[in-house]
Amino acid sequence: MKSNILIVDDNEDHQVLMEEALKQFLDETNVVFAGTGEECLLELSKENYDAVIVDFNLSDMDGLEVLRSMSDKEYKTPSVMVTAFGDENVAVEAMKLGAFDYIVKSDNYLKRLASIMIKVMQEPKLKKEKKKAEDDLRASELKYKTLIDNMIDVVFTADKELTIISINLAGQRVFENSCEDIKGLNFYDLIFDADREKIVDCVNGSFAGNREFLEGFEFRIKTGNGRIKDVQLNAKVDYDKSGNVTGFEGVVRDITGRKEFEQKLFQIDKLNALGLQSSGVAHEFNNILGIILGYLEIAKGDLGGESEKVLDALNIIEKAARDGSVIVDKIQQFSRIKKDHEKKEELVDLVDVLNDALEFTMPRWKTEAQSKGVEYEITKNNFTTSQYRVRCNPSELREVIINIINNSIDAMPDGGKIGVSIKTVEDDVVIAISDNGIGISDDIKDKIFDPFFSTKGVKRSGLGMSLSYSIMARHDGEILVDSCVGEGTTMRLKLPLFEDEIEQCDNEDTGVVESHSANILIIEDEDVILDMMKILLESRGHNVFVSMDSSIGIEMYENNEYDIVLCDLAMPKLNGWQVARFIKEYDSVRKKTKTPVVLITGYELDADNIDYKKEGVDFILNKPIEFDALYKIINNYSTARIEEESK
Repeated sequence: MKSNILIVDDNEDHQVLMEEALKQFLDETNVVFAGTGEECLLELSKENYDAVIVDFNLSDMDGLEVLRSMSDKEYKTPSVMVTAFGDENVAVEAMKLGAFDYIVKSDNYLKRLASIMIKVMQEPKLKKEKKKAEDDLRASELKYKTLIDNMIDVVFTADKELTIISINLAGQRVFENSCEDIKGLNFYDLIFDADREKIVDCVNGSFAGNREFLEGFEFRIKTGNGRIKDVQLNAKVDYDKSGNVTGFEGVVRDITGRKEFEQKLFQIDKLNALGLQSSGVAHEFNNILGIILGYLEIAKGDLGGESEKVLDALNIIEKAARDGSVIVDKIQQFSRIKKDHEKKEELVDLVDVLNDALEFTMPRWKTEAQSKGVEYEITKNNFTTSQYRVRCNPSELREVIINIINNSIDAMPDGGKIGVSIKTVEDDVVIAISDNGIGISDDIKDKIFDPFFSTKGVKRSGLGMSLSYSIMARHDGEILVDSCVGEGTTMRLKLPLFEDEIEQCDNEDTGVVESHSANILIIEDEDVILDMMKILLESRGHNVFVSMDSSIGIEMYENNEYDIVLCDLAMPKLNGWQVARFIKEYDSVRKKTKTPVVLITGYELDADNIDYKKEGVDFILNKPIEFDALYKIINNYSTARIEEESK
């Protein structure tokens, strides 16, 4: 684009010389001449010029008058004054009137004139760029200030003495004081009295070690309204060449909600412990009540109608025993797998659960550890979202992962590495949590999932891994342990990947049918209960065979044929589930009609949601046994067998 320059000079020779000099140094320059001041003002009124060169001596007015008239008419065209003689007063006045420069016509003035005109031509561009840079800077500062002011976390700066210099609007919400009141306070003054000494020591220790970043310092504050809040501090410290603190920039996060959640987790752990204890107690009471009710049934059958008074007494005892059964059922509420108020299972991404667990345990592996001079390195592998989806209760699964991470930290009191990875194996997803701690000896590996077993003394309940095992079992998962003393431990959590279709099983109808004689195998390790059931079932015309040992019971099944098998759940060697699976598998091998298996238990099972058919169990009967229900079950299966054989 051409530059448009107006030269105002009444000497034509000077006009030509100036034009040649300008065109020599300025590309694509268009030069227009004016011989008088009036002609100059007329040209400026008609045309826009990029610059004006005004000679001081003109025939109608001097150059200062021209500049004054340009100012009065508000012509913004940049101007340069030239003169044949130098006069300091004229130069000063010209500059006051807005001239860009003042040049004396000496031997080399044409070259200098060209150089000055180049600057004049660049000036608008430079001003525009400067204005844009200033506008961008103001916009950036405004954006930064808006961002800082709208942050949830408190952002502040402090001097070397930790006196607060600036603070964002979040400070007013968190500290419940105006920002102006907080400015000028020492940061230590905001800390709750009971925590101040500890944090001062930690911060001073960091300063002494010239640590640039302070991360995860947790403490309490007392707000302007007298409330106690839990907060976390992360900060950057500036030092001079001598290692002295020169500045402090910090972020304070309100973690009161997270602390309350951690407390709830602690309460859940205690309630789960109570649930486990109550479940065991309830099981024992159910056995006792089952014996009482069973022998009452026998006594009433033997007594007949001979003594109405004794029969009434037996009925009262039976009622009391059944009332006791109701009380036991209430005790078992503590340990039921599903409760109406519990959060139902949902489809979740395991990466989110893992990240939450790492966040919740950060106070132990970061804040608390650093305050003791201990470092833990956390590594994550394959944390790609939306690939590892499972149906679970995320809070329960998170509890399992948190418990394992805490165990890893306990196994490395002097610091170490914790690795968390996730991958798919066929139709399952496997989470691996590894540490390089002290490891687990072979003699206790089989005990770590036992309730109340702990190697950590009285500070731990010994319920963490037992609860974790229960949670994984409820989610159709597993916990696998790989450990070597002195080399570390790897815990693997195996869960089924999400499937669109989930099969549902309904309980079978157990209506009353005609009684038929059946060959019944009973497997029960309580001799009193075993004898009682044998007497009752034989009194109904059934052929009863018994075993107090599940292994022997399986041998009996291999060598004989039975119409139905009744098996207690809690058996040594092989439990009721294992017996049921064996029977169904053995029936398949010898190509025999599947023998029905009734599982009898004093524990509370979620029969509506357990896929017990898949485990080989046809019906679950709770203790104390409702004998009428047992008789109906046996009769139903016996009738089904007779109908099958008659076809």
